[in-house]
Amino acid sequence: MRALKYIFLFLPFLAFSQPEGKLFVHSGFVTNNVLAYVQYPQNQYTVIDTTELDDMKLIDNKLFISNDKIFVYNINSNTVIDTFQTSDANLIGNNSEYLVISRSEAPFFEVYNLISKNLVFSLDTSKVKTMPIDLLVDMNRAYLLFDTTIQIIDLNLHDTVKTLTATYNSWFPCYNTHLINSNAKIYINVGIATGAPRFAVLSLDKASLTVETVLFQEFIDAYYEPVFADNKLYMSLFPSHYDIQNDTFMTFQQNPNIYPLCFDEVSSAMFLYKPINFEISYFYNNTYSQAVAMPTYLNKAVYYNQKAIGIAKTDDNNNILVYPNPANNELNISLPSEKWVKGIRIVSLNGTNFVNIINSNLLCRKIDISALHEGMYFVEVQFEDGVYKSKFIKTSAKF
Repeated sequence: MRALKYIFLFLPFLAFSQPEGKLFVHSGFVTNNVLAYVQYPQNQYTVIDTTELDDMKLIDNKLFISNDKIFVYNINSNTVIDTFQTSDANLIGNNSEYLVISRSEAPFFEVYNLISKNLVFSLDTSKVKTMPIDLLVDMNRAYLLFDTTIQIIDLNLHDTVKTLTATYNSWFPCYNTHLINSNAKIYINVGIATGAPRFAVLSLDKASLTVETVLFQEFIDAYYEPVFADNKLYMSLFPSHYDIQNDTFMTFQQNPNIYPLCFDEVSSAMFLYKPINFEISYFYNNTYSQAVAMPTYLNKAVYYNQKAIGIAKTDDNNNILVYPNPANNELNISLPSEKWVKGIRIVSLNGTNFVNIINSNLLCRKIDISALHEGMYFVEVQFEDGVYKSKFIKTSAKF
């Protein structure tokens, strides 16, 4: 069992700017289901549609929701602009090429081309036997979480790579389980149904495909979907978190009944939810914003930042330089000579992977970004001892 620490301090976030964008939210239970958004910095709540949904994701600057079929909303006009003709759609995942869907009826797993919207393949019940609890897509693999296992599917091979046991060693039943993506690992948050609140955190190593328990915590609830931010996993009362790098759990008690909702990478603001009175706020630069009232219980939330500002920087420890910024057709990454680079990724703000380079020991890597749409992206350089991340802007202007 890992060591646990209890520190009663607020967490400072390094902020670039206040949130300026839309927090898309879905609320309702059985009836009164509403899809809406909160516009920041105005704190203005606006209803988009009255609809049920199971999942929603931001993909290529569009809002995807699952409601039997998959509906695609324009994030500016807030109207439906496209559909994927599936049925019984439940959970959504994606990479740069595919939209992955879990269904509540067989076949429980489908993969569509994001551009053509055509069905690429599905897996029958001999391969995927039931509907997963959670779904995560990372590069060319889909991870399906079930009660006691994780099934890993290769999207190129159209088949299962491996099935892993993923349970905490407890005789109590588990609930509210989620997959959370980080750089080298996927974390599994498991709520444990006992009289006192308990939860466990497991980790799945993407390279070795092994699972281990990294945390077990008693008398602290974990009711909502965890949030991954700044190498920390927020799964309980904010700002309580599991620090991945230091392998410690830190609990904070000053603000009961406030839970992390989602994180804005651009402004470094953490959006928060207070279920006792259906309020949403955010924590920015050690300050809590004014709360916005929801009409009823909150189900899902995703954030889109409309004013992304990118700044190239040099990492003093790794001697990395990303240039030019903004960039047009080519991005240069100057790398340290003494370190082996395991991989380089370029991802969008919503996590879509566009470029992936494995095992490169070149000192200067030139990356073709001409096919990327205009906007902000992250460069992630993975070393043996950690990951370096920087932002840049893709532009059509020439320099």
